[in-house]
Amino acid sequence: MIQSKSAVSRPLKIALAFSGGGVRATVFHLGVLARLARQDLLGQVKIVSSVSGGSLAAGLVFSISGNRWPGSAQYLHDVVPQIHELLTTRDLQRSYVMKSLMFPWQIAKGRAAVLGDAIRKHWRIETDLAELPISPRWIINATCYETGKNWRFGRDQMGDYQTKYINDPDFPLSHALAASAAVPGLIGPLVVKTRDYAWNEFRDDDWHSFSPQYKRLHLWDGGVYDNLGVESLFKPGVGLQNDTDFLIVCDASRPLSGESRGTHWRPSYLRASMRLVDVATDQVRSLRARMLINHFQQNPGSGAYLRMGLKTKRGNNLRIAGETPALTDAEVRQAAGMETTLRRLTHNEFSILFRHGYEVADATLTRHSEKVVRSASQNHVRFRAA
Repeated sequence: MIQSKSAVSRPLKIALAFSGGGVRATVFHLGVLARLARQDLLGQVKIVSSVSGGSLAAGLVFSISGNRWPGSAQYLHDVVPQIHELLTTRDLQRSYVMKSLMFPWQIAKGRAAVLGDAIRKHWRIETDLAELPISPRWIINATCYETGKNWRFGRDQMGDYQTKYINDPDFPLSHALAASAAVPGLIGPLVVKTRDYAWNEFRDDDWHSFSPQYKRLHLWDGGVYDNLGVESLFKPGVGLQNDTDFLIVCDASRPLSGESRGTHWRPSYLRASMRLVDVATDQVRSLRARMLINHFQQNPGSGAYLRMGLKTKRGNNLRIAGETPALTDAEVRQAAGMETTLRRLTHNEFSILFRHGYEVADATLTRHSEKVVRSASQNHVRFRAA
């Protein structure tokens, strides 16, 4: 039971960055949200920036809440159980593979479009970008192959600064999520035919029509460009963006493992190429993470970096009801080492990933982020054990 006093100061404005990592990341981020919900902080989230599995997490939360951001009690008692049911009974990856084999002509729209159709059907995410709420603002990140830039989907706009922008896009949310999660080698790109949309650029304080130089754009996993999804929320040397006070970066990236297979083992060309992509992506992620951690250390109370794989020992009273022991070291390794996939999870896998996200958020925010704890203590909230 949590009870606290009425607010006496301006509520904290929270920005969330959800990394990629398939359904491993999806459930980890859901656990982080549960930790915030336990102190009634979900209403203070003002912007969400997501990549890949993080986009799937946010998409499920918005969709199940009726295209709105849920309150803390609604999230804990209604949203989480429904997402648990979907992720442990529906196999998105199997559906994608079967549709690709049975209806190969659909691949003309890009393999990610097939995944988008599966998300719409099996996860019941049937809305368009235009139906998303104004607040919190949600940025869905992908990577444009032609420009090599961060492509952003949003309620009012989609595009990047080189291809320019489509205002008020009539675009299915499920396909935006699929583009964000289109992992090279596992899925494939979403193909956008530029002639199907009106393009605009902003100059001289106004919007002007623009003719794109490409006939088709290929949108891949946002993690190729920025697997933490922080570029729109934080600028080096400037700090937090979008009039926010506190940035929570949720990193569910899988650790880069060694490739030793014996003295005579040789990787295939495809495997070697994908390995090099993973190495480059991991280096970019590590550089961004160090930059963020350095900023948080120099500016106490400005944010927190939550890293999957952190071993925690729960020592405060924000416990998950009926589950007082923290995850064991073996369970933490199991969560952090889970492959990047979109397959159906077992109940045990979901539980471990969810609890790990909760516990990492609990340990990190309690130890390093008095600003969040203080803000939570000012909310008037009472929760029964879920």
